Amino acid sequence: MEYIKLVGAALVIFAGAGFGACPVHKIRERTKEMEELYFCLLRLRSEINHAVRPLPEAFRSAAESRQGTVGGVYRNAMKQLAVRMERGRESYEVLLRESAQESFKGSVVSKEEQEVFVRNFLLLGGADRERQSQVLEYYAEAVRMAIAQEKQKKKERAYLYRSLGILGGIFLSVILY
Repeated sequence: MEYIKLVGAALVIFAGAGFGACPVHKIRERTKEMEELYFCLLRLRSEINHAVRPLPEAFRSAAESRQGTVGGVYRNAMKQLAVRMERGRESYEVLLRESAQESFKGSVVSKEEQEVFVRNFLLLGGADRERQSQVLEYYAEAVRMAIAQEKQKKKERAYLYRSLGILGGIFLSVILY
């Protein structure tokens, strides 16, 4: 009977450790998504400036630029936007909002980040090439700074979350034992 209690206590402690790792995983996923956005923005800026491509082609090319990685929500939003723009049935703003809303559903991207994405991409629709480049440069720099903050946040909080999870598991197993 004692062995069963000890095994149960160990399982509760491991479950607490796993529970503490969940926020760390979420922070890691957010960082990965922001890094993908940063590289897509750099590629998009290059496509607009140097390749002088129209927006649908530039969006598609930027979204498909990193072949070795699995698509993220930002890349998916750009792909969908390119496809919808090529169909051309609605205004750019409507197409952008629909693409973003569909892509960001159930993702780790916060509402504020979604709005910033939409707001910055709205500026691309009615601007000349120079203005588009400036918008993308500014947005890429803001994303780069957010990535640095997110990495610092992960570094600070990873140990805390894991420790709290383990301590919570120990506390619960003591109460149940």
